[in-house]
Amino acid sequence: MNLFKRVRIDRLFFRSFASFLSLLLLVFTWISYNVTSRELADTSSYYQQDMLNELNKQIDIQLKSIEQMSLAASRNMNTIGYDPFEKDPFELFHRRDDMLRMLASITYSTTMVQSIYLYIDNPTKTDPQAPVQILDMKHVREEPWYPEIQNSDFAWIGERTLPTNKGPQQFISFARKLYNNSDKYYGMLMLNVKASAIESMVRGESEGREKNRLLLDASGRTIATIGKPTLSEEELGLISSKDIASNYIHLPDERGEGALLVWSKVRSDWMLIEITPWKDIVHGSIRLAYILVSVGLTAICITAFFTLFLSRQFTKPIRLLLARMGRVPATGSGMDLDLPTDYKNEFGSLFNGYRRQMERIEELLQSLQSQHKRKREAEILALQAMINPHFLYNTLDQLNWIAIDSGQEKISTIVSLMGKMFRIGLSNGETVIPIRDELTHVECYLQIQKIRWGERLTYSIEAEEELKDLYISRLTIQPFVENAFIHGFHGRRAGEIGITLKRKENELEIIISDNGVGLKPEWDVPKPRKTGGYGVRNVMDRIAAYFGEPYGVTMQGRAEGGTEVVLRLPILPNKAEVEEAFHVESTYY
Repeated sequence: MNLFKRVRIDRLFFRSFASFLSLLLLVFTWISYNVTSRELADTSSYYQQDMLNELNKQIDIQLKSIEQMSLAASRNMNTIGYDPFEKDPFELFHRRDDMLRMLASITYSTTMVQSIYLYIDNPTKTDPQAPVQILDMKHVREEPWYPEIQNSDFAWIGERTLPTNKGPQQFISFARKLYNNSDKYYGMLMLNVKASAIESMVRGESEGREKNRLLLDASGRTIATIGKPTLSEEELGLISSKDIASNYIHLPDERGEGALLVWSKVRSDWMLIEITPWKDIVHGSIRLAYILVSVGLTAICITAFFTLFLSRQFTKPIRLLLARMGRVPATGSGMDLDLPTDYKNEFGSLFNGYRRQMERIEELLQSLQSQHKRKREAEILALQAMINPHFLYNTLDQLNWIAIDSGQEKISTIVSLMGKMFRIGLSNGETVIPIRDELTHVECYLQIQKIRWGERLTYSIEAEEELKDLYISRLTIQPFVENAFIHGFHGRRAGEIGITLKRKENELEIIISDNGVGLKPEWDVPKPRKTGGYGVRNVMDRIAAYFGEPYGVTMQGRAEGGTEVVLRLPILPNKAEVEEAFHVESTYY
């Protein structure tokens, strides 16, 4: 359905313009949202990476210091000479006290280390409130974190809960295996670092919104977290596959919002990750989009009113013209042409053209009225003229009865045949008549001539019965037969005429032959004065006017003497098809 053909112009113009602006606003807002979101993500990730790199450096320094403390403590224990395999109980007790004082000094030297656990076989009892605890080594093998250090000399252990004098607290521990001077494994040293201290370093100096950060070791275990970050194994694998030190990715979630992941790998085996909800990143873009939509809708409303006003100004002349066209009267008198004359543009040309058209229509109406008047007058004259044939019929009928009363049979026959010919010749004004009637007309003429010529005249008419039901133009054959008597038999005492009708495919062929004097030289050249031959010329002109090529009349001399006329006509099965196909109409007299 073509709306340009069905909807009013002002409404179509207004709706199309408003729809186009709305679509343009949506596209522009969508592009603006995507571009600004990407720019905000790039900017946010850039600053977050700088912050994470700085935090990672600080965390790396602190964690390395814890590792160095652990290493120094294990070496000092060897220096002190503490060896659980010592046989002398006094020496073992004396060196154990030195070792405990040395380890306690580590907890006093830094606020990060809350306590130190020493795991050995057959431990001696220590004060539960002391910063250094000696525990049984067999408990280590039962801990869930033991597999993490089983195959290495040291390892960081993720966040866990340990008892303190202030109640259970969260700690992150660093464990290191201990060897004596003979490189014999005898225990494990564990420095328990306050989880709050690590989390404080992970948090940094950020203010306002709570951050979601994770500190992971080389194997992907979580060491410390702030906020409520969650990462799947697939996401961790995606981050670990990155070769660069720091980067960011946008991970969509099931709701389609997703998050921005920024990570730093300053340490070769640790990673600091910050997770920012995507809605927080694009908050500014959404706000900008809302502003654009609000401003755009306001602009659309203003533009819509302006467009409506403009469209009505454009369509006002058209509506005015349509209103004038709807009030055109049925006659040419009193036409309302009070259209504006102050338009100088295309509408002015349209109004002027309409005025000229209406003036022309008025002239045509007046002409039609005049023609109608003349037609009525012609019809009256035609009705009056119909009295003359009626009078002629009666006159011929009276002459026929007078001839009969007088014993003039030939004259009676001639008058009767003339009446019959006259009726067929008029045919109530019909232009085409059945071939049967046309042949009757010709035969009446030949019978009249037969009365005159007697036995000296012979004629024949050959036509199949089915051809007699076809139609032919009135008075087509008789003029050629008459022409044979006037010109062909002039000065002769006898004559012979033959008329044959044949059907050849879609054509009707009529052959009229005589044994007269034949055609004179230059017979077809028009004569400068009136010398007859109007009937033959009339038939030729009518065939050419009604049917055109390839139909027509051919006249030629016969080898045995005389003339042969061949008429080629179309097959006309009924009068209605003739009038429709060849525009042949009846002419009533």
